[in-house]
Amino acid sequence: MTEQTRRLTAIMFTDIVGYTSLMEQDEAKAIEVRERHREIVGVLVKQFQGTVIDQTGDEMLTTFPSALLAVDCSLAIQAALRDDPDLRLRIGIHLGEVVKQGGEVIGDGVNIASRIRPLAEAGGICVSESVLHLVRNRPHVVAQSLGSQSLKNVDQPVKVFALATETPSIRPRSRRRRVIALVGGIIVICLLAYAVYVPNRAAILSSIALTIPRIFGDPIEQRISFATTSDGVRIAYATTGKGPPVVFVLGWATHLEQGICSPLYDTEGWIRWLSRKHLFVRYDGRGFGLSDRNVEDFSLEARIRDLEAVVGSLKLDQFALYAVSAGGPTAIAYTARHPERVSRLILAATQARYTFNSEERDELEKMFSLLRTGWEARPIRDIVTRVLSPSADDVEARLMSEFLRISGDGRAVAGFLREGLMEIDTREMAAKIEVPTLVINGQEDTAVPIELGRELASLIPDVRFEIIMGADHTQTLGSPKLREMIDEFLAPVLSN
Repeated sequence: MTEQTRRLTAIMFTDIVGYTSLMEQDEAKAIEVRERHREIVGVLVKQFQGTVIDQTGDEMLTTFPSALLAVDCSLAIQAALRDDPDLRLRIGIHLGEVVKQGGEVIGDGVNIASRIRPLAEAGGICVSESVLHLVRNRPHVVAQSLGSQSLKNVDQPVKVFALATETPSIRPRSRRRRVIALVGGIIVICLLAYAVYVPNRAAILSSIALTIPRIFGDPIEQRISFATTSDGVRIAYATTGKGPPVVFVLGWATHLEQGICSPLYDTEGWIRWLSRKHLFVRYDGRGFGLSDRNVEDFSLEARIRDLEAVVGSLKLDQFALYAVSAGGPTAIAYTARHPERVSRLILAATQARYTFNSEERDELEKMFSLLRTGWEARPIRDIVTRVLSPSADDVEARLMSEFLRISGDGRAVAGFLREGLMEIDTREMAAKIEVPTLVINGQEDTAVPIELGRELASLIPDVRFEIIMGADHTQTLGSPKLREMIDEFLAPVLSN
């Protein structure tokens, strides 16, 4: 007899609006829409620690360990599909006890969630009172009561609430406009400002952090120029400082004027630090920032062409290469090919290759498809933000999300990451490197686990391997310890 277990679970049902009619009119398109529904929901459910239990026709049944995860997943799904006219979903969520028998879940909780779902509008989300009770204090959850609903095969009426799927505008209540006296008005305004600030703290502070530097900032004086690659792509690059050149290689999530570590947002003083004693060169890779964006080729060869165009335009005979994250393979390949041009090589939070099994590759392909179509939706970018900087607070996460949006569109992000994660392997090239190399990895880096840093260091003959304790992917860049290491490593270049 199959063992049964009972547990309290958040249950989410989704279905496609107008699916039956579409099946009658265009069966092929209906099947394509259904498969896209399963793919997108499946990827996001996994990201929010959920489990797909059943897929029947246009319906999907999923469960989550908490109500908040279910709600956040539903918001991410609707955000990803906001601009897709062919795929409009209704979502219903309920928190209740279910019976798990093998791979199946049954019980009143499942029935209630399935009955709540039809109450949602196209592109909407409806939840039961038990769900709202657990998430109502979250600032991003805004609900409107639909009253008590009599649901089929459910004995008692259930209170149902519709969730707002877009950030609502904040308007003062009418009673707060009725100011009888000046003192009373000031008190009301202060209370209102506080009431708005508390639930929207992250959004307000991140907006201030984005705006203030543009108005009052003291940007670094940089010279922006353009180089053209051998395949005709225009690459934007910037220079600051004077001295022995250091060329920085990143590749994506860059924007010389507005992006992460741009002159206006160099909060860690990183650009100023490297520009003290060096000619510091940074560039936007193809598809990102100020460089040409209408490109399709993000292969390793294309990335090398970008770097070659920049150093060729500057007529640099010899320079140090400093590569971070996705820029690592480019720097490895270039150094292996041109050892006489590279005086020192620094590889931080990067790897020679990634390896995935067939199941993981399938999941990644689904994720790339989601990034390609849903990048403008912040919940989709948040998936990447959580990987890059799991320790970021709400304000930092919003800032990073906005920088990611500014740097490039979903097509470029998906194309670049797909090549980097699944196609590029520079292990053989790393073994050929003949210049002094410093490899640095954060101990708690989730994007580039420390095992990949060790593997990379083991491949390079003349290498120094350093671990920054407690640092995640983005913290590696701004670490004071890292600066000490790099200053020491580049000292021979300055003396020469």
